[in-house]
Amino acid sequence: MKVDMLRWLLAISLVLMVSCASTRKAADKEPAPQAEVQTVALPGSPFGPAREFVGSPIEEIGLSGLFEVHPPEACRIAVLPNGDRSFPARIQALKNADTSVRIQALIFTGDESGLYIADLLKKKKAQGLDVRVIVDAASNVGPQTQWMYFDLKQNGIEVEGYEAMYLEWVNEVPVISQDPSVETVDPNKRYHEKMWIIDGETDHGVAVVGGMNIANEYFRIDPSDPSHYWRDQDVVVKGDVIKDMVATFERNYDHFLKIKESRGVLNTNLYWEATRKVLEETGKMDLEYQTDERLNKNVRALADNTVDLRFEGATCRFFQNRPRFGETYIEQVYLKSIREAKNEILVGNAYFVASRPFIEAVKDAARRCVKVILLTNSPETNDLPMLTIVGRDYYDDMLVVNEDPAVRSCGGGGLQVWEWQGHRAGAAEKTEGTIHAKYAVFDRRVSIVGSYNLDPRSRGLNNETAIVFENEDLSRQLADRYYENDLGFSKQITLEDTKAFTDSADAVYQFQKSFGILVEEAL
Repeated sequence: MKVDMLRWLLAISLVLMVSCASTRKAADKEPAPQAEVQTVALPGSPFGPAREFVGSPIEEIGLSGLFEVHPPEACRIAVLPNGDRSFPARIQALKNADTSVRIQALIFTGDESGLYIADLLKKKKAQGLDVRVIVDAASNVGPQTQWMYFDLKQNGIEVEGYEAMYLEWVNEVPVISQDPSVETVDPNKRYHEKMWIIDGETDHGVAVVGGMNIANEYFRIDPSDPSHYWRDQDVVVKGDVIKDMVATFERNYDHFLKIKESRGVLNTNLYWEATRKVLEETGKMDLEYQTDERLNKNVRALADNTVDLRFEGATCRFFQNRPRFGETYIEQVYLKSIREAKNEILVGNAYFVASRPFIEAVKDAARRCVKVILLTNSPETNDLPMLTIVGRDYYDDMLVVNEDPAVRSCGGGGLQVWEWQGHRAGAAEKTEGTIHAKYAVFDRRVSIVGSYNLDPRSRGLNNETAIVFENEDLSRQLADRYYENDLGFSKQITLEDTKAFTDSADAVYQFQKSFGILVEEAL
C-alpha cells in the first residue's frame, strides 16, 4: 500500500540523514529507541490537574497544549465500532451542518467514499459554510486524490497539506525562524490526527474522532475484498469538549499557514491565488474520475443508513500530541491509566512497538494481579508487516512476568499478548483485513480512543489526538467488542511462540526483522 511505502521511505531517509542507526542483537531486550526522550508520567489520574502532567520543554509552549477536563453534562459520547457505522454517522452529521465543517485526516483518498464526501463538501461550501480540510502531504500523492484536492480548492475549500502541481515539498524544507512552531519543522514529523468536526463553534456541534482515515478500507465499503475491509474504532462526541477539538484543528491550520508564510516568495498560497484568478476568468476545470460503479452503489447505500447512536454523559478530556514541541500527553495518559487500574486492562492497537515505560507499567500491573491483555496485528494482517515483526521482539520481555511469583499467586491475572488473524478460529479464509483501531479500556470504567499507535512514530514523530473518558456503560461496550469480536479474530501468543519468532529459519523474516530494527526509531 502507498502508506507502507511512505513509512519505510521516511524511515530510510532518517537513517541516511543521521548517517548511522541504532542496532541491537535479536536477543537484546533493551528499550525501544525513542524519537526524542523517554516519556515521564507523573503520579495521578488522566483527569488530574495540569501540575500532574509534563508539558513541552519549550518555554513558550509549556502546558499550554493541555486541555481541561469536562464533566458529563459537557461531554456526551457514543461508540462507533466500525467504519460501516462511522461512515453513515459522519455523512448524517455533514448533511446537517449549518455553520462549519473541519476535517483532518492523515489520508483522504480520492476513491469512491472519498469522492462522495468531497461532493458533499462542495455543496456545503456553496451553501456558505466555512469548510476546511487538513491532510498529510506525503500520505496522499495519488494523481486522482491530488485532482480531488484541486477540485475542492477551485470550489473555495482550503485543503492544507496539499499544494497544486505537487508543490507540497516546498513546505517540507526546514527553515530558520524565531517562531518555535516553524523552526522545528521536520519532514519526518507527520500529521496523523483524525478529526471530523461539524458546527464546532455552536451549541449543537458534533465530532467524530478515533482511528479512521477517509478511504474505502476504513469504511468497509467492499465486503468482497477482505484485505480492504478493516476493523477500526471511532467515537462520536457532543458537548463543550468539541471546542477543544476545534482549538486543536485551528492550531494545526495556523501552523500550516505559518510554515507557508515563512517561505517568503516560495509561499505556495501566492501561486494558488494567481491560479484562482485565472480560474475565475476561464471557469473551473471539469474533472473526471475513475471509479467502480459497484462500489459507488455500496457507498450510496451505506450513506443512507440510519445509525442509532446511544449517547452517554462521560467525564472526558481531549488530548493532542505535537512532537515538534516535545509533547507526550497521550502516552502519559496511557501510563497513568495503567497505574490506576485495579482489575483489568484491555489494549487494542494496530501498531505495537512498545516503549520501556509502557512495558514496565503493564508488567507492574500484572504483578498487582491486574489482568492485562494486549492485542495487535500479526505480520499477515498488518499493512506494515515489518512493524509487527519488530514488535514481537518485546513479547517475551512482557510475557516472562507471568513466571513472577507475585503474578502466579494472583490466580487469574497475568499478561497476555494476542495477534489479530483476520478470521475466527477454525475458519479457512480471512474475512477481515487489518485491525486499525487504537483504543484501551481500564477496569471497564475508563477508556481511550484516538489516532495514537503504541509505536515510536506516535510517541515522537506524529501529531496525534485521543479522547479519554470515564463511563461504565461506554467502557463496557468497548470491552464487549474487545472480547466478543477482536479476540475472536485473534490468536494468543505464548512464550514458546516468542522463541519460535526469535529462532525462525525464514531468511525473509529475519531480513525484515533486522532491517526493521535498523530503522526502529522511525517506525
